[in-house]
Amino acid sequence: MKLRRLLLKDFRNYTHLDLEPAPGLNLLVGANAQGKTNLLESILFLAVFRSPRAAREAELIRWGAAEAHAAAVLARGEATGRLEVRLRQDRPKAILWNGAVLRPQEALGILTAVSFFPDDLELVKGAPAGRRRLLDVLLCQADGRYRRHLARLLRVLRHRNVQLKALQGQRHGAALLDVFNEQLLNEAVPILVRRAQAVRRLGEWAAAIHGRITGQRERLELVYRPFFAGEGEGPDPGWEEAGAVRERFAEVLRRRQGEELARGVSLVGPQRDDVQFLIDGADARTFASQGQQRTAVLACKLAELEFLRTETGAYPVLLLDDVLSELDGSRRAYLLEAVGETVQTFVTAAHLDPLPGDLRRRAQVFHVERGSAAPAA
Repeated sequence: MKLRRLLLKDFRNYTHLDLEPAPGLNLLVGANAQGKTNLLESILFLAVFRSPRAAREAELIRWGAAEAHAAAVLARGEATGRLEVRLRQDRPKAILWNGAVLRPQEALGILTAVSFFPDDLELVKGAPAGRRRLLDVLLCQADGRYRRHLARLLRVLRHRNVQLKALQGQRHGAALLDVFNEQLLNEAVPILVRRAQAVRRLGEWAAAIHGRITGQRERLELVYRPFFAGEGEGPDPGWEEAGAVRERFAEVLRRRQGEELARGVSLVGPQRDDVQFLIDGADARTFASQGQQRTAVLACKLAELEFLRTETGAYPVLLLDDVLSELDGSRRAYLLEAVGETVQTFVTAAHLDPLPGDLRRRAQVFHVERGSAAPAA
């Protein structure tokens, strides 16, 4: 998948943009607060239809404008298509593929992207929600079945929590939860199985990449920790089998339902999963240095590229927002050499100095200033 053209109208600080990127490395260079991150955000928004930076979609509309448009002309082989998102202050977003209106669930996966923002460097030591979000964004782009189960799961959890709140403190309310419990199992089990499979495969790629970065001096493992995993319990092949997962889930659900009724909230389910990073068998969240944690995150991001390639048949677009300045020279060089010409990559930087000269020579450089992006002479 290649992004041949990016068009923005009243998106963030862009009044109008018509950008034709290179199929390989694209460097977006400019001072702070000029629109480099906004440009990457627009590409990610076209891929996943959510912004990692905006609490409300209306924030993406340029101040004073009534609506915003973001569009991409995409190519896979000889085939091309146009993906567009229209945002208005007073109505839900509209998503169009070659002029036909689609729901977000139908449009996910048309453009795939892996993003690497400075906050992602906290992935290892941050809260579990960030690691769950990584899995959900990755799998929603790759697997329509997963995103349908996830959307239904969120609805079931909302309704179940309302019921638990209404029954809070009632000792004999469990029977009223039976319907919600069955729905919870039906939607959650496929999600748990798919996450277990994804973490195993991501872990295999991440371990190989991490070994090359560290010269085989350290060993990285990614371990899926479903909500029902006991303290110190290692990965179990049964977590990839729906029957075994359903049985384990139902047992924990029965055991903790009294506690849920007492507290008025769901305490079991995929919303409480985690992914653990281990370096040489030790929990990287606690025992790894900052440099080791960053190397682990870098390996994981590069593993995401390989995961999406095998799932979709094409590499995703890679978005790197000011992370080169956060990595040392060897990690910067490895990252950019790893993506090479095979992955269409967009990199933001305040200046070109941190980049090796050969990479600057083979990249398309755009100067970003006050909501415009012009190719370097």
